[in-house]
Amino acid sequence: MLADHIGIPQLRDLASRSEQVNSPIRVTAMPRLAGLLHPDIEPADKELDVRLEFLGGILGGIQGFPEIKGHVTGSLDIYCQRCLAALNWPVDIDFRVVVIASEADFDEVSEPFDTVVAGEQGIRLAEVIEDELIGSLPLAPMHMDLASCETSIGVKFTDIDSEPSEPDSEAEMNRPFGDLASLLKAGNSADSSE
Repeated sequence: MLADHIGIPQLRDLASRSEQVNSPIRVTAMPRLAGLLHPDIEPADKELDVRLEFLGGILGGIQGFPEIKGHVTGSLDIYCQRCLAALNWPVDIDFRVVVIASEADFDEVSEPFDTVVAGEQGIRLAEVIEDELIGSLPLAPMHMDLASCETSIGVKFTDIDSEPSEPDSEAEMNRPFGDLASLLKAGNSADSSE
């Protein structure tokens, strides 16, 4: 059911019966999210628990449109941005979206609600869940402590030389603006002698 297209009439029918859906969803059913996961961890068997509640009834929700209230739990194996190893990220999100028939209905929806346009084919619940999961991920996730990163990659960060090495005196250094100061001084002395 989570992968099927559902239109506004079906959503209103589900809401009129106060329907609830408790179902796992495979991460592979959400290709954009699966593309963000660490490749060393196989996502084929990975599932997240999803609970959806349909609100609004025959006349629609508070705003006259069907609403979907959801809760997703589980974990995702994403990249740690410090060590680039796999990071097991806990997922526990709540969301609520209003489903509208077309973009013309945007003006009738209050600001605090996320809105999904159903269009002619309806919505795919898996895509709505995927959007919410991607939006909940941090921009730069990292292991909680440095020791976890060190264990993940097998390198102690304190062993890495933090001081830059001195350039070899025989090697030519690249200094693109090295002569700029002398040129400016020469230019200023030429201006003052006139």
